[in-house]
Amino acid sequence: MDPLSALGLASNVVQLVSFSSSLITGTLELYTSVDGAKKVNRELEVLTEDLTHICAKSTDPQNKIFGRNASDSEIALVTLFRSCHDLGQELLQVLQSLKVKDPRHKWTTFRQALRSAWKESKIHEYEKRLGQYRSQITTHLITILSSQIATGYSDITGALDEIAADYQDFAVSNLYTGTQILDGQSNIAKVLDGLAASHRRLEVTTTNTAVTLRKDILDTLERLRPNDNIEYQNQIHEPHVEQRLAFQLSALMSEAQNLSRDLKVIKSLKFSNISERRTRIRDAHLNTFEWLFDETISNDTVSGAEHMVSLLDWLKTKTGVYWLGGKAGSGKSTLMKFLDGHEKTRSALRYWAGSKTLVTASFFFWNLGVDMQKSQEGLLQTLLYHVLRQVPSLIRIVCPVHWNNDGFEQPEWTRREILKTLHELRKQTFDTTRFCFFIDGLDEYEGAHGDVIELINSFTSAEDIKIVISSRPWDVFEDAYGRNSGQSLRLQDLTRNDIACFVRDNLEKDQNFRQLKLKDRRYEDFVQEIVERASGVFLWVFLVVRSLRRGFSNADTVSELQERLRVLPTELEVYFGHMMSTVEKVYHKQAARLLLICFHAPKALTVMTASKFDEEDISFGLATKSQPLDAYGYTQRVEIASRRIKARCTDLLEVRGNRVNFLHRTVYEFLDLPDTRRVLYNRAGNNFDTDNYFCNAMLYQIKTLPTAGGKRQYSDQLYPDQPIDDLVNEFMCYAEELDFRTKLDHRLLDDLICPVEFYRGLDLAYHQRSWPSLFLDGGCQEGWIIALALYYGIDGYIRVNSEYVQSLIKKKVYVDEHSLLAVALRLIKENEYHGPDNRTPVKPCVVATLLELGADPNECPRSLPIWCAFLLNMPKSLTPETRRAYITIAELLLRHGAILSRSMYLTLKDSLFRSCSSEEASYLHGLIDNAIKKRRSGNTLSSSIKKHFGGREKRRPKHGR
Repeated sequence: MDPLSALGLASNVVQLVSFSSSLITGTLELYTSVDGAKKVNRELEVLTEDLTHICAKSTDPQNKIFGRNASDSEIALVTLFRSCHDLGQELLQVLQSLKVKDPRHKWTTFRQALRSAWKESKIHEYEKRLGQYRSQITTHLITILSSQIATGYSDITGALDEIAADYQDFAVSNLYTGTQILDGQSNIAKVLDGLAASHRRLEVTTTNTAVTLRKDILDTLERLRPNDNIEYQNQIHEPHVEQRLAFQLSALMSEAQNLSRDLKVIKSLKFSNISERRTRIRDAHLNTFEWLFDETISNDTVSGAEHMVSLLDWLKTKTGVYWLGGKAGSGKSTLMKFLDGHEKTRSALRYWAGSKTLVTASFFFWNLGVDMQKSQEGLLQTLLYHVLRQVPSLIRIVCPVHWNNDGFEQPEWTRREILKTLHELRKQTFDTTRFCFFIDGLDEYEGAHGDVIELINSFTSAEDIKIVISSRPWDVFEDAYGRNSGQSLRLQDLTRNDIACFVRDNLEKDQNFRQLKLKDRRYEDFVQEIVERASGVFLWVFLVVRSLRRGFSNADTVSELQERLRVLPTELEVYFGHMMSTVEKVYHKQAARLLLICFHAPKALTVMTASKFDEEDISFGLATKSQPLDAYGYTQRVEIASRRIKARCTDLLEVRGNRVNFLHRTVYEFLDLPDTRRVLYNRAGNNFDTDNYFCNAMLYQIKTLPTAGGKRQYSDQLYPDQPIDDLVNEFMCYAEELDFRTKLDHRLLDDLICPVEFYRGLDLAYHQRSWPSLFLDGGCQEGWIIALALYYGIDGYIRVNSEYVQSLIKKKVYVDEHSLLAVALRLIKENEYHGPDNRTPVKPCVVATLLELGADPNECPRSLPIWCAFLLNMPKSLTPETRRAYITIAELLLRHGAILSRSMYLTLKDSLFRSCSSEEASYLHGLIDNAIKKRRSGNTLSSSIKKHFGGREKRRPKHGR
């Protein structure tokens, strides 16, 4: 039982003790009339049933009431529960014997009735035991519930991981003011503190009901605490106080469980990169964009100012969509971040919301990010995440399936589910809430832009939802939003003053320029020339000012600075080419390799991944010795690599903390040009292969991954935040790509074994969740690297090690409870693996290799032939590539002896043909008919197979890349 359920049990026991005490002390009247006989019998019956249930629950040997690491008070409380069980059994016997049979027999109180069954001394002894238990229960509950409470509410710091379903996996460090920490924090206190901390960390808007209840319970317990200076018989408590305590404990349990369910749903919506793009966008320069909120702005101050007045007016009074259009690099994302986070925006929107609750949310599309950062699914899930954080009380109403899910893992959200939830949310809040969404970078959406426009317009069909969007001024967006008078603007036409402010502030940071400004009156002309040449493109200004400041050390005059400015291209694409041409020749190879590495990376690189860009040995990972770094060594390598990266690719790449990425999306677009890539590949050298680089880089990091030292020993930004399974996952993905191109050095996988097994032997807490995804949950078992290669479809490695694989098949080796064929078919435990993307089909080549080496398609690891489980788990909708792969695998299994009867065929028919074309279905029909005809008479299905054949257990692996 989890600690919160234990609160409910404590409530029941307190209620039992309170009621029993009232009976024994004679304060509870039974009846005073004949009509009361039936009523009291019913009451006694109910009490008997409740007491029996409580006693059974509190003495169940399998019932670990408070879980592991229970505090002394929790352990003592369990003992008291069981002691109450003994008292309860005695009371049960009396209850059965005292049921009123003669209606003429009247008792005023239960104590009067009890005298007919017990002697006065026994009643007194029972009464004393009740008092002692009540006193001890009160004392221990005070300790449990107040063990981490100070004058206010405890401040949670340190490593607080996600709230697990069993509430037992916390590592919580607590700080106090004014009170001393008690030893042995209770699991209940951990859960309550953990829930509160998680709500604060996720910025979930919630009431303080649980905090108030906890404090009220402590107040009630203090009233019930015995006073040592008064003899027990004079310490008769008012029954309603204990009854209130029982109610409060039950209410606290219910409230905490509801908060926990709310939190699980919110956390199920949060994906790892949900805030990455917004965080990466630079903050607006000081005193820029402030004209957005200036109601007195005039056309003389800002060209196109009428649009600005309309934006403020729109925020306050209008609905629909407001479009911020702007050229590449004009500062749209910076403006959207500024607008979304500004208090004046909130103030204007609150005016619009009036008496209704205002809820806002934002999403920043990012074409260079992962799928969830550039898809409708990512947009919808992010908006719902931010909305539910602000109205968590509606979670159980608008998404009951997820809220009522008691599993450890929440099911993945689908686009249809999210849209349905948002629609239900709009219905539930129609009269009470208004919503405003900020969606940046519609041009970075990966898909048909008309689809995302249609989605946005469907949202704003309701008067209580308005949306601010931004994009490049492409025709599709111009047609949809550019003609809405007063509800759009073109940013590059409105930022002259902001650009001038930025230029002055940055140039004047240099002492040489400040002196030049005093001597030469042409300074202001120079600033205005930069503004004119910028044409509203902030990114160009940023790069030019940075370049000009590097020349100040030469003591250039204003005229010379103007000449420098005039030779710089004004088009970004040409300017990037100019920057590449100015890279020192000695750095050409390294810079080209570094740019290609970043260009081909599926996400922002860590500095450590990019740090080997200057290695001449293409097999540097193999050459690296397995030697874990300490915190100092790791930090030093990151800092040195950061400096080298900046020196080679100044202004094209940026390093922030532990991440390397392009300065702007336009840099990526420049590198994507055929001419640019041709130059880069020529400079990088013929033997440079990005997939091989990544494989070696991941192996290098695995071999040097720190084994000691907590996060506090690192700079927060430099902490190695990739657990070992992430590194191995990326390693295997690139190895699979190399294998597909027949360029994989199989020594790389061999070399992976020792360092991974070394870390598995250490069993560090930071990596504990890594082992199931590496087939190492049960330790370093034979064949785990083969299982990993099979799962990722690296057929070349399997063939090179065919003799070893064949021996594993003959010995029927299972790796983490999975046969090799089950792994190849990805019939693994749900949510256990984070390997290839769901859309990547199972590879027929590895299945064929295993079958050739003797794998049995009729093996029954889970009372179902493995080939049946594979076909029954075919997805309902398949891409052409995946469909061809499944058909090929079905053919392979049938040709290698999969036993098939007519009844089995009828069961599988739906799975086999639901996604096939008519030609493919006809082909499969022929294969199946031949298999049925060739079926040997002795090969019949076992009774266990027949029993389980109808059950379709869905196992969907959880993938990362």
